[in-house]
Amino acid sequence: MKCAICDEEMKDYESNNPYPLLTGENERVCRDCNDFVTASRIYFRGADEDSKKILCANLTNVLKMGFSLKRSREELMKKMEEKQ
Repeated sequence: MKCAICDEEMKDYESNNPYPLLTGENERVCRDCNDFVTASRIYFRGADEDSKKILCANLTNVLKMGFSLKRSREELMKKMEEKQ
């Protein structure tokens, strides 16, 4: 099973409910990304549902892009190290 935010592999028992960042029925997040989920639950508490949906969707897209950039950077560094 892969985390719906960072794409890291995880065991089923390690997965967490990603609401409100993600609302898909089968989406799950790893323990590390669950910290973002918990923070968003606290931060958006009391916000109206429409605003929460928009803000959470944007935040999730930023997190996904950040993790993608991190993976790309790590892969490039690994290739550079292998060439030395």
